[in-house]
Amino acid sequence: MAATMNSLLHFLRYVVGVDEQSSQLTAAETELLLRHLEGARIFVEIGCYEGKTSCAAARCGVPRVYSIDPFTTGRLAICYSEWIARIQRRRDKCQNLTFIKALSWEAAPAFNQPIDALFIDADHRYEAVQQDWEQWSPKVTPGGIIALHDCRIAPNSPDYLGSHRFYENDVPKFTQVKELAAIDSLVLFRVRGGPGHGRA
Repeated sequence: MAATMNSLLHFLRYVVGVDEQSSQLTAAETELLLRHLEGARIFVEIGCYEGKTSCAAARCGVPRVYSIDPFTTGRLAICYSEWIARIQRRRDKCQNLTFIKALSWEAAPAFNQPIDALFIDADHRYEAVQQDWEQWSPKVTPGGIIALHDCRIAPNSPDYLGSHRFYENDVPKFTQVKELAAIDSLVLFRVRGGPGHGRA
């Protein structure tokens, strides 16, 4: 009940302008990601939370931004993070931002647009990150960017998660991506080209 009340309080404080959108990304991570979105036509974020990253991407001029999240509700059958994301989209007049309310594996088969930049930051269990990569990375255009969050131990990601294991054990086997940049717990990869970017 305490968590529900805290979420409600944060939502109310956000509505009246006391709180800002929350984000799991550090300011440095956000800056690095946005810098590498230059020239991207389609950006897909898996894991929206309160929409701070997707709204920032939409504001910085990416023509089409898609943010995918099931927006799971709490005790009161309300998802305050979804409300905050949608309110901020309206405040920012981000008509280029589309929310897809679904689990990532549900949304993947129907998403047929070529992706220039992909950000994976949803379910951090090893199998879930593995599935997100396998389903979504082949949709990224040659030369495009894939960003993976919570894959290095950092102050904002101190616990060893499945995403850390995926980065350490799986990613080195992928021949179609090259590590491009990293800061805190965020790592960016460049897609080298060719069909598919899954297991070598």
